[in-house]
Amino acid sequence: MHSDQSSSTDHFSLTDKIVLVTGANRGIGLGFVHTLLEQGAKKIYATIRNDDYREALQNLASDRVVPINVDLLNASTITQLAEQIDELDILINNAGIATASLCTQAHSLELTRHEMEVNCYGAMRVTQALLPVLCQSDSPVVINIASMAAISHFPNLGPYSIAKAALHSYTQGLRIELKAAAKNGGPVNVVGVYPGPIDTRLSAGADMEKPQPAEVAQTCFAAIAKGEQAIFPDPFSQAMWQQFLEHPQQLEAVFSSML
Repeated sequence: MHSDQSSSTDHFSLTDKIVLVTGANRGIGLGFVHTLLEQGAKKIYATIRNDDYREALQNLASDRVVPINVDLLNASTITQLAEQIDELDILINNAGIATASLCTQAHSLELTRHEMEVNCYGAMRVTQALLPVLCQSDSPVVINIASMAAISHFPNLGPYSIAKAALHSYTQGLRIELKAAAKNGGPVNVVGVYPGPIDTRLSAGADMEKPQPAEVAQTCFAAIAKGEQAIFPDPFSQAMWQQFLEHPQQLEAVFSSML
């Protein structure tokens, strides 16, 4: 399921690709790592916030997975990250947080500021730091993991919805600005992913069928191979996207009924 906007990605393959995944220690990020390994990626830089997950990631494939400590709130760690990478084909901005809160609750402004720092500004910082090396690839790709909350506000996740909506806008801006930025004069393929509830810690309370993180990754790469740039990787997000296309305010009413 995708929007009308698409880009040609002839012969897209993960074989021998060099990839960086932020927030790779669990959830969707770890699902991407598993899928990248299965589909032949040459090297995967897997960012983590602390060393608790280093050994488990290295045990997946010690010759192909490189765990790197990165704190999206600490610009110096992002600078250090960029200094360690001299080749890159795909950047996956996945790291994020979500705090249950209404927009009108006490401390909602502080929560929104924090979520913006991680979910939007963090992706912006990493992308900006790595663009020079990414643009040296013959087929560079940026994948931003947003949410259906970026398309229509989830009331119980107010700050998260605001931050993911900002990430959606940033994704659109990157796509426009990088349409001729690759080494060969072609575009950096900028992809937005808008999942609904996935079987991760974030959606542990959602009483519904939820796909596994690796399924999301597999769906994303299959969609990119078809030239899709706005990807709704699960049945919930696909249904909600169709409803949004038909009547945006009706989808808003559906989500508001979840309060």
